Amino acid sequence: MAWDNFIDDLKLQIDIVDVVGREVKLKKSGSNYMGLCPFHSEKTPSFSVNEEKQFYHCFGCGEHGDVIKFVQNHYKLSFMEAVEKLAGEYGIKMPERRSNGPRIDYDKYYEINAKAARFFYNSLGRGGGGKGLAYFRSRGLSNETITKFGLGYAPASGYDLSRYLLSEGVAEDDLIKLGLANMGKNGLYDRFRDRVMFPIISTQDKVIGFGGRAIGDFKPKYLNSAESEIFLKKNNLFGLNFAKREISDEDRAIIVEGYMDVISLYQAGIHNVTASLGTALTDNQARLLCRYSKNIVLSYDSDQAGINAALRGISVVSGAGGKPRIMTVTDGKDPDEFVKKHGREAFLRLADNAVPAADFRLKLAAEGLDLSDDMQKLEYVERIVPILRSLGPVEQDIYIRRLSSEIGVSENAIAMAVRTEEPGRRMPQSARMNRRELHGRRAGQQTRGQTDTDSISGRIEMSLLVLAMNNTRYLRRFTEDGIEFRSALANKIMSAMNSVDNDLPAGVHRIETEDIAAALEPDEERAFRGAADSIQIGPDDEAFYREAKNGYLINIYRDRRAEILNELAVAENMGRADEIEKLAGSLIEVDGLINSLTEESNAG
Repeated sequence: MAWDNFIDDLKLQIDIVDVVGREVKLKKSGSNYMGLCPFHSEKTPSFSVNEEKQFYHCFGCGEHGDVIKFVQNHYKLSFMEAVEKLAGEYGIKMPERRSNGPRIDYDKYYEINAKAARFFYNSLGRGGGGKGLAYFRSRGLSNETITKFGLGYAPASGYDLSRYLLSEGVAEDDLIKLGLANMGKNGLYDRFRDRVMFPIISTQDKVIGFGGRAIGDFKPKYLNSAESEIFLKKNNLFGLNFAKREISDEDRAIIVEGYMDVISLYQAGIHNVTASLGTALTDNQARLLCRYSKNIVLSYDSDQAGINAALRGISVVSGAGGKPRIMTVTDGKDPDEFVKKHGREAFLRLADNAVPAADFRLKLAAEGLDLSDDMQKLEYVERIVPILRSLGPVEQDIYIRRLSSEIGVSENAIAMAVRTEEPGRRMPQSARMNRRELHGRRAGQQTRGQTDTDSISGRIEMSLLVLAMNNTRYLRRFTEDGIEFRSALANKIMSAMNSVDNDLPAGVHRIETEDIAAALEPDEERAFRGAADSIQIGPDDEAFYREAKNGYLINIYRDRRAEILNELAVAENMGRADEIEKLAGSLIEVDGLINSLTEESNAG
């Protein structure tokens, strides 16, 4: 089957509603399905899936595409990785060759790793492998657990595995590609030597790599397989192949630091546990875990390194749409030791008492401060303001009330500190202006001699138009994303660009300045050229577009905020309690949208 035909056939066989529905709670709405967008934070569903056209589109952030694009964006995969994933999940056979060369034979690599895993397992307890078995016995592991996880031993000679696999017909190049062997001056030698071995197994139950712990004096203490065609540390979690069902059933995942933590907890009857692979938790690992549950408990050591790992884990899990909580292991330096000493129920109580991420961060912020002292209380408020800004409107309100009671500072004062623009907090690049221009200006107001390209809104519009001149594909994106220009000049330029674009030769997606200038009056042309010359797109069109679009939306929401405040003033004067409550809710929602977009731009 030709590759292009295969892609079309793949999309015909897979229902986008089924794929998206695993990650987004969809509700039928007319001919479409609607849900909360997985690509940005929102309270009101704006994410639409069209079953007939097999297409998704978010009216909030503009993300759109077919089922392959969704898998790419949601799991952060390349096009080919997304195709492989969908084909594997739906049992669709891949074509033997791609249009750009031979297809990677993943099954061959999986089989080589499976042979290596059996070799390591069979080496445990034999000859020098006796000390490997003794190590696992000293850690309290039963035969059943050793077999369950396929634990093994890599002989100290440094050649046994390579010789075995070569005798099985495995090519030297494949051993090197999979990180099982290296090439030295005297030929091939094993990467893992005198180590107890932990097979790393994917959620599709394929052996994709190994972790090895040194028994002797080898450094490093822990060594993972080199990354390969089938193994990327950032995309996988140890033990998730066993834990995924329990995580889904219990709607909670516990992340620990080490292989032995996972294995000891599993042996104790705690099965919803997984671990990152010797690295800090990655975005892709968090997204993978959130497929099974959004409720993530992070269990790290209580030293500074563990605290730093927990803080990073909070950010990563939150970014993946999860709800992180932090648990502290007491009376034992790690979960492995704790569960052996105190048992399953005691560990589960610790997990049940894990604190929300915000509580953990607020507790850290208070460390070293005497909150009975007014000056230190002021420093505490300064520390917690960034934490509160990171929360959603409702959660923010809850914490402001609680903190006000705890530290004796009024809710209004804390809320004002949170909502006041932070010094140095940057606006989207496309909307930046000098300080003189920012002071004393109402939305849409123009000073004498000022064109509408000088305002924040006008500069954002010009940024979008200059981007579309460089790549006319963005003209269609404007329509898809609901971007409507508010200034007369921008609309006139947009009209001219559409006319020029219709006459461009096939394959040409750039409009020259002169083509637009010809349609403008002299003063309009001067404003247009000045703005176009001052706007630098940079190497990443899509990043520039996202930032400019965020600036556009922020201005829209700020205008709406001003309208709500005016309506609130009228309602308060008239004593309309129901209307005041409704408008207050709308204000909180709009503030949340503005904060979310601003944080996204600042993070970029």
